[in-house]
Amino acid sequence: MNIIPYFGYLCSRTGIWVLIATLIAAYSKTQISAALNTFVFFIGMLTGYYIYSAFLFGFFPTSYFLLWGSIALASPFLAAIVWIAKNNLRLAWILPALPMGLLLSLSLAVGIFYIHLNYIEEFIMYAVLCVVFYKTPKQLAATIAVSFVIKQVSPFHF
Repeated sequence: MNIIPYFGYLCSRTGIWVLIATLIAAYSKTQISAALNTFVFFIGMLTGYYIYSAFLFGFFPTSYFLLWGSIALASPFLAAIVWIAKNNLRLAWILPALPMGLLLSLSLAVGIFYIHLNYIEEFIMYAVLCVVFYKTPKQLAATIAVSFVIKQVSPFHF
């Protein structure tokens, strides 16, 4: 397996960006720094990517830029939620399920009688977030249960 094409494929999927942004927000010193660090990360990535694509390939996909730009604008709010999930014991029972549920949605196909692993990489990222947000066994079990519910009711399926 060639590592560079695989790395490019992995970095073009949503899961890695959810993981990186969650780690930046969770390990920031304050809630404000979590919001700012995550926002700067996304703005930097978007700017770099779209300048690169415009320079190298000669096109600028405006609709995608607006979509991802609006997500970048929402990232400070989401980063603040992640920071609270990591640092507030009472809210640690439910808030970590938001990014975890998204990664679970990206990794699994769940039906009434089956569970199918679509992407092992996103499932590993989900496991990393289980470790990041771990407080107690009961809290982890509750977070995993809520993330499964989020996966089932989420209107966003990638």
